[in-house]
Amino acid sequence: MARKKSSTALKGQGVKFGATVRKRYGKVYRTLHKKRRCPSCGSLKFGRIASGIWECPKCSFKIASGAYDIDLEGLQI
Repeated sequence: MARKKSSTALKGQGVKFGATVRKRYGKVYRTLHKKRRCPSCGSLKFGRIASGIWECPKCSFKIASGAYDIDLEGLQI
């Protein structure tokens, strides 16, 4: 039979890293790559351009926030 390909986004995290490290990495990876809505214009193109710097390419809205996720509660627009 043909070998089934894995559809997970966590490539290169083999057995040698351990289950706890893989779970932590998966949580950070999913948090970092999820779709976000721009607080200014509402588009879904809001993303991270550097560590702690988030930008919307549609309206050029830029904020400084957390490294892996934005904190909208502390944001003053």
